Parts: sequence; structure tokens; C-alpha cells
Amino acid sequence: MDNDRKLIRFSASTAFSVVLEFGNTEEMKKYVEKIKNAGLQCEIIADFNLNFDQADLFMDMRSRECREQFDLDDWI
Repeated sequence: MDNDRKLIRFSASTAFSVVLEFGNTEEMKKYVEKIKNAGLQCEIIADFNLNFDQADLFMDMRSRECREQFDLDDWI
């Protein structure tokens, strides 16, 4: 069973720092590719803690509600 967190951090075109968490590597890689193709910096990070780490926006893309609310095109 894969228990590793699948997290990416990127600086959106709005200069906001965005962190996204995914349920699987394939979906994460699709987002990374789209972000990098838009000319933005994107990194895979090992961990993120809402209490201690900084991000203007954190979205748990494992949640259906978050996936419905977050439109990557709005940020790139």
C-alpha cells in the first residue's frame, strides 16, 4: 500500500503560493506537467503541515469537493 503523500507546490501567476495534495502519482504528474508547460516553477514536496508551513492556498485534491472548486487554469 502506498502511504507516501503526493504534494506539489507552485507559484501561481497571481504570485500566490499554492500546495496541492493528490491521491495518486498519475494525477499529480498531469498537474505538474500542465504547470511547467505554463512556464511556472513547480516542485514535488515530501511533506506539508497546515500549522507550520506557508501557502496562500492548500487544496486536498483527494476530496471531490476540492477538485470541483479548484480550476488549475485560473491559477496558471
